[in-house]
Amino acid sequence: MEYSSISIELGKGVLDHNNRKFIAENVDREKTKNNIEYKNISLEEAYHILFDEALERYNQKRRKDRRIENYLEHIQNGNQEKPFYEIIVQVGSRDDMGVGTENEELAKKILDEYMYNFEKRNPNLFVFNAHLHMDEATPHLHIDFIPFTTRSERGLDTRVSMKSALNNQGFYASGRSDTETMAWLQFEKEELAGVMKWHGVEWEQQGNNREHLSVLEFKKEQRSKEVEELEAKVSNLESDYENLTTAIKTVTAPKNNEEFEEEFILPEPQRLESAKNYKNRIEEMFDKLKALVKSVLVQYFELQGRYNRLYYEKQMFSHENYKLNESNKEYQSKNKELKNQLRDYRLLRKVLGSQEVEHILEEAKTKNRRRNIEWEHTR
Repeated sequence: MEYSSISIELGKGVLDHNNRKFIAENVDREKTKNNIEYKNISLEEAYHILFDEALERYNQKRRKDRRIENYLEHIQNGNQEKPFYEIIVQVGSRDDMGVGTENEELAKKILDEYMYNFEKRNPNLFVFNAHLHMDEATPHLHIDFIPFTTRSERGLDTRVSMKSALNNQGFYASGRSDTETMAWLQFEKEELAGVMKWHGVEWEQQGNNREHLSVLEFKKEQRSKEVEELEAKVSNLESDYENLTTAIKTVTAPKNNEEFEEEFILPEPQRLESAKNYKNRIEEMFDKLKALVKSVLVQYFELQGRYNRLYYEKQMFSHENYKLNESNKEYQSKNKELKNQLRDYRLLRKVLGSQEVEHILEEAKTKNRRRNIEWEHTR
């Protein structure tokens, strides 16, 4: 039985790279002909296929000024959802499953079979672009997809949503650090492990350090996204804050605003007009002025409170992100050390043979147990 690792990570989704419209330095052009193209639909066409009917239904029920002309642009200009997602799938490394090794074709078969059932397993992930690359150091898949949900009660009845798409497939968050996406990625790794086992390759899980590193990397990405969103909110609040400050200055210093002066200038008393009549005549204007000042002050203090809370959260997330980044570096170092040890172990198995290595390991374990027993007796 052979052993090999699994990697399924969220990618950046550089479609031109995936489609080989531009060639990076690490690509062997002579081997590009060995790549497999499963899907190659443009993102624009994919959105037409998925959402045109839902968009038409949505616009029929809306005023002209509230209609969405282009759903893809609507998502790209918003900050709620990404237009699409990508995962990069790899078996092993360049040492045991790399291009040019004896297991190159085995890695290709495993990834090809995994891809064959991907869409069946994930009915709410619309795959529009997918390629198996055989022209880099290690065979790997790029799978680009649009997560969608149907029968939605807000927005389009069929719309983009990663959370809802995965919920519809049975994946739910069990905590802030254990999201739907992480649960789904773990499930996909287990599916890939099943394909590997069918081909006589066991999933070599590289211990808690490796698993923890993956979690840290995901947390780091999520924290970075949260910090960016908070920075955008803080920026908007700063703008509102400045506008309200200006509004308050306008209220407290009306002489700087001609229109304000014209609206709230006190009228001259009419000849022989009683004080009571004059009071009644200007009372409505004063009530309007007091309501305006009160409204502006309420908004001012509300936004100032929100600004302070968001600024505090931004600082907190920035600090957590820094700590995760430092921990990530530490685990990357440990992971590299473990990989080196694993490479040495495989070399020993290859040179001495599996039975001899197992025999040496068993002897070492026996000696270690004896030492522990002797140490316990001397205590």
